[in-house]
Amino acid sequence: MFILLVILGFLIGIPSGMFGFGGSSISTPLLRIFFDYPPYIALASPLPMTLVSSTIATRIYSQKHLIDWKYALHIAFGLIPGSILGAYFTKFTGGKVLMYLTGGLIMYIAIHFLSQQKITVGEKRGVAIVILIGFLIGFLSGMLANGGGIFVVPALIYLGLNLKKSIGTSMAVVLIGVVPSIAVHSILGHIDWMLTLALSTGVLPGAFIGTRITVRIHSNLLRKIYGAFLLAFALYFIFFEIYY
Repeated sequence: MFILLVILGFLIGIPSGMFGFGGSSISTPLLRIFFDYPPYIALASPLPMTLVSSTIATRIYSQKHLIDWKYALHIAFGLIPGSILGAYFTKFTGGKVLMYLTGGLIMYIAIHFLSQQKITVGEKRGVAIVILIGFLIGFLSGMLANGGGIFVVPALIYLGLNLKKSIGTSMAVVLIGVVPSIAVHSILGHIDWMLTLALSTGVLPGAFIGTRITVRIHSNLLRKIYGAFLLAFALYFIFFEIYY
């Protein structure tokens, strides 16, 4: 079992490092479907793993000057309270409908990436707009119980960063934003630390490889791979909600 979880962590680490998200969005359904972990354990135990993957990736992206630290801090400033409020509001919402809408949104973003000849980068925005977008991402991620990294990259492109810098900055946002979630879930006893250890052992080399791929690959090819990944993730996300 431990070896299988290490392999799972490695496989999650590669796209995590490549595309600027922590990986918990992928790992939680897999832990439920194939390893039959209880919901809260499957949800919370991968969170410290995202701390490992995002630390490795952030260090490499920072060395390559692919992180806008002002944007990262401003988004995180909005994301943290937004995620807390979003988590609270889950008691008032229809979970399935929200999940389907989220899957549809990710699919729309994926098709948009794949249909473009090149990525249209938005204009630089003021601090207030960046914090507001961070809050909205946090609110959505809080309701969906994930780190929000899957939404940060498209938001950063809208805010004026190119794809590679958006991925690098997203990784820094995940690194900052995941710490409060880890603390809360740890206090609540939702983290199986042996599971976390196994996933983190695999994600460490996986995230390193994924980050190196993104740094070296041509931006246009990266756009196509990123769009295809988002589309596959959206279909996987919706399938999990329908059949599990």
